[in-house]
Amino acid sequence: MTEKKISRKKFIALGAGGAAVLAGGASFLPARAIYTDKYPDVAENKKELPPNGKSVCIIGGGLSGLQCGVELAARGFQVTILEKSGSLGGKLKSWRDKNFGPDDLPIKKDPSFAGFVREHGLHAVWGFYNNLREFMGRYKFPLVDLPKGHSIYSFLDKDGTRSHLPRPTWIGPFTRIQQTLNFQNLELIEKGQGAAMMSAISHLFTFDYTDTEQREYLDSVTFAEYGRQKGMSKNVIDKFFDSIAEMAYFDNVTSCSALTIGLLMQLISGSAADMEISLFASPPDETFIVPMADYIRSRGGVIHFNSEVEKILFKDGRVQGLATQNIGPGKVRRCRICGELIYGNDNHDRCPFCGAGGENLQNLSADDKKAKNYTADYFICALDIPGARKLVYANIDELTEIAKKAPLNEDDIISIKNQDPASYFQNITKLHPKDVYIVDFWFNGSDFWKKRFASSRGTDMNFFATGFDHLGITINWSLPRETDDGKKTAMLKEYAGMDVSIIETQIAKVHLVSHLPDEEIVKKCYEELKIAIPDIPPYQSWYLNKWRNYTRYLPGDEIKRPYTQSPVDNLLFTGDLTFVPHACVFMEKTNVTAKWAVNLILEKCGMDDAKITILRSGTPSAFVKFLDLFYSV
Repeated sequence: MTEKKISRKKFIALGAGGAAVLAGGASFLPARAIYTDKYPDVAENKKELPPNGKSVCIIGGGLSGLQCGVELAARGFQVTILEKSGSLGGKLKSWRDKNFGPDDLPIKKDPSFAGFVREHGLHAVWGFYNNLREFMGRYKFPLVDLPKGHSIYSFLDKDGTRSHLPRPTWIGPFTRIQQTLNFQNLELIEKGQGAAMMSAISHLFTFDYTDTEQREYLDSVTFAEYGRQKGMSKNVIDKFFDSIAEMAYFDNVTSCSALTIGLLMQLISGSAADMEISLFASPPDETFIVPMADYIRSRGGVIHFNSEVEKILFKDGRVQGLATQNIGPGKVRRCRICGELIYGNDNHDRCPFCGAGGENLQNLSADDKKAKNYTADYFICALDIPGARKLVYANIDELTEIAKKAPLNEDDIISIKNQDPASYFQNITKLHPKDVYIVDFWFNGSDFWKKRFASSRGTDMNFFATGFDHLGITINWSLPRETDDGKKTAMLKEYAGMDVSIIETQIAKVHLVSHLPDEEIVKKCYEELKIAIPDIPPYQSWYLNKWRNYTRYLPGDEIKRPYTQSPVDNLLFTGDLTFVPHACVFMEKTNVTAKWAVNLILEKCGMDDAKITILRSGTPSAFVKFLDLFYSV
């Protein structure tokens, strides 16, 4: 088959931002202010329309499913969300745990104590998340900025070497020059390698995700292979880029595709502000997830928990409805965090699958166990990779039969390679999820952290671990910090006024510890913390959360990703497992794919005036256009 480029007409139809991306960024220049605002303001996206008589059923109440629900409810659709677990938010969930912390803590004696907030790890909202920020600003969902002068880009190697990428302080376009110099001067990079490192980064800055040849090339090799081809030293690959791979993708350079780092570098290349981060107001469940659910309900939507979709019901080549799982008799509990079922009478003080506290294990009622059917006009699968694979496997024969008869719509694709509709659903079953373990420690006191990470800019709240087997990005959640108005607070307010250190690390190399008991996993992390922080005291409490649904990027994964529009006309896929011809990653991708799916449904309903403008992710840059004259991936 011959290669086709994406149809310009189709891209424009999906939002004004699409045309600008296709045009190479030139049309962004008059509207550049949108890309420097904390919450980009796009007037035409502010729609609240009356009921239109159309219904949408969304499978999965994670970030993308909720965002689809909000946007569709605002435009008059009757929205139903089916969530497998007992809580919303997917990988952005937060919950309470009564066991974390020393047993003699006075607050634990209070009958009203709900427990300390737990999350699936640190969630950063980068400056290049223009579409997520636009969505949050439109619906008044808050973000918290780090204090001025603070940067999260601090590195600590196992040999004790510390490095830091400071925030640029120069004016206007010169920030890029300063940032380039900062990259070259990282202490963890061996002498004489700074220029070679910047040459490699410059190649990656020019990566064009919408160029099929470039995208498929970077998808075909690991980053370590790519780095060697570009002349990077082992030191640069192992100490700088491996820490970036662990921080961003919970993976390492010898297994993740070069596409991972290439895409990230392209997104931070336009402006120094693209590397700035904000955090969700804590806890995200209360400040972001629940408010989205409340908005959907306020517009007539319905959310059903303990509703794992098992069967897709078809009629005349379309989805007619969904049937939830039928659970047999006997005692069955479901973890409200990970959604897994626990059979039998065994008592568990923690979920045996994810580690959530026993208070999150819910007994299912007879009604919860019954299969239920749901109908709608349109259906959106907003599941993570394990969930999508399970659903597709259970319905693979019917889905494949319909896909075989579906026409190949060349307007919807950039490359026809591997895009035979019959392979669409089979490819979903071949995508790879990633296990990530999150370990939280409770230490009394904080002087040991302040002593180790003190600097002229204050005390670093985190470090990227390089050279360690178990430590990943490590953060002190309880560290007091000074806000821009001079006030002191803690990263998590519940620890304000307490002289403690709540230290979290994210284990990316799970294969090294997955066979071990939880206590042994925690001890291994602590032993490496003692190498990083020699004065660290014994820990008083720990919490281990096992997260098994992160989207992995092995070589060859990208070409298997499903397009938002499936071969079944009224079934769409969304979330970070999908493909859209738009450079975006992580939570920005969940938002872009949600808006993309909504636009496709609006187009099917003849509601073009209600479509959402999708912005470019990252800042348009003359600097990158200049580099493009000399470099290519």
